[in-house]
Amino acid sequence: MIEILGYWLAGGLVRWLPAPLIDRIGIAAARFTFALRPPARRALEANLARLLGAGSVARVPGVARESFEHFALSFADFLRLEGSDPGLERDLVVHGREHLTAARASGRGVILVSAHLGSWERGAAWIAANGPRLHVVARPHGSPWVERFFQRRRGAWGVRRLPGRPLWREAARALRRHEWVALMADRDAPGTRGSACAWAAALSRRTGALVLPAIMVRLPDRRYATFIEPPLAPDQVRSFALRDTLRRYLVRYPGQWFAFEPLPEGLA
Repeated sequence: MIEILGYWLAGGLVRWLPAPLIDRIGIAAARFTFALRPPARRALEANLARLLGAGSVARVPGVARESFEHFALSFADFLRLEGSDPGLERDLVVHGREHLTAARASGRGVILVSAHLGSWERGAAWIAANGPRLHVVARPHGSPWVERFFQRRRGAWGVRRLPGRPLWREAARALRRHEWVALMADRDAPGTRGSACAWAAALSRRTGALVLPAIMVRLPDRRYATFIEPPLAPDQVRSFALRDTLRRYLVRYPGQWFAFEPLPEGLA
């Protein structure tokens, strides 16, 4: 119960205080948490060292602190998804919009694959607000109160957590209805076996769905950029083309990557 009270308090602050002030409070809280050296920091620094490669040892702590700060900003973005219009199209630069348009016009289901990078919840809301129903493959929160808190904000923009077990059956049903399923490739898909990339490839082959890589990152001055890559065939996904596509954005925006736990082999 204490945990949900914290979420309610944060939601109220975001609703009533100016956005720049909320961002400053969030960054200060993130720096304080980072200084405490929680386990999430150790996991993140290990993942960043793998991602950035040899010679990155001195750089990693600064990038990791930036990641904690961006996570606080992304959480504030998520809280703003309820209530007044968060302006999903405002201050947004879209790269590869033609791939999104073609996917919507294809009449096929789409497996949208992203990573815990930038403002992914805002990106999901933006896609769902202007297209078909979007089901996300996500772990349910341990607290049912908090889970409902998340569902309410996602649901306001047409985003739903994929229900039921096994997830394969529910995902296949949604895709055959020409709806969209989103998952994160930088963690194993919950309720599935093997990597998220392998799961997406098998699901695409079975249902005929497109696999569409997509990323939304934060730019300076409260602006955002979305990158929509061309769709990938199942064989391309299995041959690591999907992983390599996403990894390119992780290397480009390492300070917005929230790799707070061990990762699937090869992504970092």
